[in-house]
Parts: sequence; structure tokens; C-alpha cells
Amino acid sequence: MRFVLPILLLAFVPNAKGQTKVPEFGQFLAAEKAITVCEFDPEAEAVIIFDKAESTHNEDHNLITKRRIRMKILKPKGIRHADVSIYYYSKEAFESLFDIRAVVVNVNPNGGEERKELASSAIFDSKVNDKWSEKKFALPGVRVGSIIEYEYGRISKNYNGLRDWYFQTELPTMLSSYDLVILPNYEFAYKVSKSPSLPIVVKSDKSNGSTYFEMKDIAGLRDEPFMDAKNDYLQKVEFQLSGYAGSFGGRTRYMTTWAELSKELLNNPSFGGQLNRNVGADDLLNKAKTFTDPYEKMCLIYQYVHKNIFSKGASTLYVQEGVKDAWKNKVGNSAEVNLLLINLLKEAGLEVYPLLVSERDHGKVREGYPFLDQFNKVLARVVINDKKYVLDAAGIYTPPDMYPPDVVNTKAYIVDRKKGGIIDLEETQKKNRNKIILTASVSEDGMINGQVIARSYDYARLARKQALQKSKDFLLSEYFTDEHPGIKTDSFEVRNTDNDSLALEQRFSYQLPINASGEYRLLNLNMFSGLHANPFISDIRFTDVNYGYLQHQEILELVSLPEGWIPESLPKDTRLITPDNSISCARYITFTNNKLNVLFRIEFNRSVFDSGEYSTLKEFFKKMTNMLNEQVILKEKNQ
Repeated sequence: MRFVLPILLLAFVPNAKGQTKVPEFGQFLAAEKAITVCEFDPEAEAVIIFDKAESTHNEDHNLITKRRIRMKILKPKGIRHADVSIYYYSKEAFESLFDIRAVVVNVNPNGGEERKELASSAIFDSKVNDKWSEKKFALPGVRVGSIIEYEYGRISKNYNGLRDWYFQTELPTMLSSYDLVILPNYEFAYKVSKSPSLPIVVKSDKSNGSTYFEMKDIAGLRDEPFMDAKNDYLQKVEFQLSGYAGSFGGRTRYMTTWAELSKELLNNPSFGGQLNRNVGADDLLNKAKTFTDPYEKMCLIYQYVHKNIFSKGASTLYVQEGVKDAWKNKVGNSAEVNLLLINLLKEAGLEVYPLLVSERDHGKVREGYPFLDQFNKVLARVVINDKKYVLDAAGIYTPPDMYPPDVVNTKAYIVDRKKGGIIDLEETQKKNRNKIILTASVSEDGMINGQVIARSYDYARLARKQALQKSKDFLLSEYFTDEHPGIKTDSFEVRNTDNDSLALEQRFSYQLPINASGEYRLLNLNMFSGLHANPFISDIRFTDVNYGYLQHQEILELVSLPEGWIPESLPKDTRLITPDNSISCARYITFTNNKLNVLFRIEFNRSVFDSGEYSTLKEFFKKMTNMLNEQVILKEKNQ
């Protein structure tokens, strides 16, 4: 029996305050037990029936949050959701969890109900790192058809523990609600991010300072090819303390404008307090003084810090020990490394500013939304003769004339009282660019023997150097051999690894059998393009398609055939172009002097395609991969 959504909605009725009422803990409805598929997300392995939370405070102004989640397991893969981890910020005992309980109900074939409750002894507490801990438990007896429910309380020392509310997860959610009561005299700014097609209920009650948020029937957001930060597309509401009223009628505001954000950061000892520090780098700075060209000074200092100061941990905006300790110990977090770089560049007489960025997997920056948590890293922005450079000494080494790869085509914020503001890190010149030259010969026994020279420029060079840092074998498999089962390679070498002005050159020989069909040989010309299959196969796309950079790829092939062998027919010269000219793919092929001459050229003049363009993009990739995979049929002349 398939579940029909309106049946369950009859049980979810608004109360007098506009909030949807749900059953009590452990009381399961017949409609819930009858669910076998989520109607608005049929591929889902499980469905969240409701996810409901309330946050308020006690007399000590602690933040108290109670949360309850009920879920139905629909497929075997969904059983993994019975293993629950609840994270809390345990540093300096800032947060703790209380009143954890959980229950599982299974309906037997005869209609009987089997219930299992979680024993308190099955709840384990473990430390994740120096800041976070987690409570873990595995719900007992979970199988396909189980309904699981758990709830818990969280107490935080103050409202700094207030977290954004996510209506959406990787699983579909039938009902998600959050009721927030703020402290008296305090103000919170909030931002709702959601699809226009999904309605939301937002109700405020001034009598008790509460705001209630509710959404229903939200499909799950799962990983999709070439997606950027999933967080950008999740339906959610974000919070930030914006101000409070003082005892005598005055009002204090918190970072409600970009200018206020700059002021707050520059006054913070863990950020602005680290600028204009003398770290004792006299030898380096004296060497920098010998250069008259400011660009050379910048390169010297940037390369020294990148090479000699080790960056530890995840990206962050604030120092932990300080820039002086980072210089002394030659190690620091990302903020310490890059704020140290800014200090040294300033001491060398260069114009430099802290630059807040949001790396691509962290999320998009919204210009009209001056919230600090949009950013996850600080870099250095240098201005030399009106030319701007962005340096990250705590990331992979990137030539100074290129934006760090994780922030290309993103927005960033210059932290400065006079020259601060949002800027675009748009890149239209540097690309992910490869040129591959392949020379091969086909033997009479059906083997192809070839030599490859691949030259990678700009962002392609950076990506392949990262692969090379793992190993030469990893680089070879990642970009050349994985898509060609049966290929054998020899003499793989990489050149120009230390010269950023030259292409990264990869050379190797290979041997590959040719497919046969009766008396014919089928020659695959799609070699090392990385486009052997259409990555876009889903019918629905929730997220934008983000390639990161502009793309340019050229593959030139010269293939000699055995004496007496010819193509039965040649594929036609073809050029495919998207309606807006953002992507083009061309193939040109000739056969002269017993040699096939083939040229593929693939060009992306845009790096980001929004989800509304998905159907056009999907169809274009289908045509493009079909064209690239079109084989040449070979036969002997006398047949």
C-alpha cells in the first residue's frame, strides 16, 4: 500500500498560535505506520516525519533548546540513520546535553506492534577535538519499515550557542519547525533562505518575544555532480545577534552593517589586534629591502611564509596563539599564517589589507547580508600600481598573479575602515587549460601503441600538481588511466614542476587493445578527455553546476593504421554549441597517407550554470559525450 500524503496531514493541524501540532513522544499514528514511500521524493531511503525544536532561556540567561525528531526507514540503506551522533560545544563546558531518550516501533506482519526503548547505558559520550564532543547511540532493532524517534535537550551558557535552523537535510522532511524565544531587550536578525516554490510560515509573538518558523514537504538535498557548497541550497533560517537595549535606554548594535563588521573585527584582539605587530623578521625584511620592484618584494615574502610557516587545522578567521608565536614556532592556524603575511608585507612598505573570503565549499557570500559567519578564512589583498593580488600562504601554493583556486569567482570582503567593502574575485583570463598531443599506431594484431604529451596550464596545472603531491601513480590514474580499462602505461614522467611560468608537462607511453566486431576494428578516439560519460543523469537538479573556472581543452591525435587498413567511413566534422554560446565542442577529422588526424576542442566560457539551466546542460552533455565517443570503424581494403 502506497502512502498518500493528505492522510498524515490530517493529523498535523495548526494550533491556535499557528503552530502545527504533532503527536506526543512515542505515540505513532496509523498513517505513519502505513508509509512505504515518500510521495514528494520517491528515491529517498528514509523520510523525516517531523523535526521540531524550541529554544528559550532560564533565569540565568542560559539558552535552552529541546529537539525531537521522528523518522521512517524506507529502504535498507536508510537503516544507517539509526546510528545517531549529537554534537555539542564542550570547550570550557559551554554546552551540555540532557534528557536524551529514543524509541523504535516495528509493525509485525500480523499487525502487532513491537517497541524498543533506548537504554541509558547505550548512550556514549566521546571527545571529537579540543572544542567539540558528541553523544552517540545506536537505536535497537531497526529495519525497513521501522519508525524511530529521539529527543534531547541542550543547554548553552548564553545565546552565542544559538544555531541556524535547517529545514532541509539529505532526507526529505514532511514537517520542520523551530520556535525561538529571545532574551528580553535583545534583538536577533534572521535571514530565511529557501526555494520560491516552497512556502514557509513565520509568526512572531511580541508578548513573549518568540518567533516561529515552519516548512513542510521538503525533498532531500543529496550530492550532485559539480555542485558547490550544499549549504547554499539548503532551506534554512540563519540568526545573528544584532543588538540589545541597555538598562538606561541606550542601544548597542552588533555588526548590522559592513562598516560595523570591519570595526568589530579590527578591535578584536584575535584579528585586528594581530595587525601591525613586529614579529622579529629582520633578516627577511632586510632582504626584501634589496628589491626595488614591489612585485618582487611581495613574491619574496609570500613564498617565504608559504614555504616556512606550516598551516595547521581547518580554515578560520581568528588566531589561536598569535602571529608572533606563529613566526617563532614556524606553525600556526590559517589566520595566524595569513595575518603574519599581512604584517610582513606592511613592514616591507606594501599596501595590503585583510580579505575575508568564503571558500567554495563553505558557501556563497551575500552582499546585503553583513553576517560574519558567511566567511571562513582571511587572506591578504595587495595593491601594486593599481593591480590587485590575493595571496593565501595557508593554502596550496598559487602563483601571485592567480586567485587561490578555492575562491575563484566568489565574493570577498576587504577589512578596512576607509577602503573596506565587498569585491568580486572574478577570473576571466586564467583557465583550467590542457593541451594533449597523442601519437599512436595501430598494429595488425589489434593493439594501439601510443605516446602522450599533456601540457596543463593555469588552474589545470595547480590541480595536477596537487595530485602529484600524493604520488605520480595517483596523477596518472586520476587523469589518464582510470577511464580506460585494460590500458598499460610506461615511462611516465612529469616536467616543469618548479617553474610556474611553464605548463606542467606529463609524458608517457601506452598500449591498449582495440575492440573488435567480426572482421572490423572499432577505434575509440575519445582519449584522456575526462568526458566519457554524461555526469548529469538525474531528472531533477536542486543546485547550481559549478566548474570553478573557465575550461579549455584541446586534444590532437595522429594515428597511423596498418598497411591495407582503412576507415569504413569517417565521422563528420561537428561543432556543438549551447544556445548562449557558453559551451562549445568541436571535432575535426581527416584521413591522409594512411593516418587519421583528429582534433577535439572543448571550451567553457562560463563556469557556473544555475539549476534552472540544468535540462539544457544535461541535453548538451548527452550530445557532446555521444559525439566524443563516436568510434571509427576500421576494415581491410580487400574486404
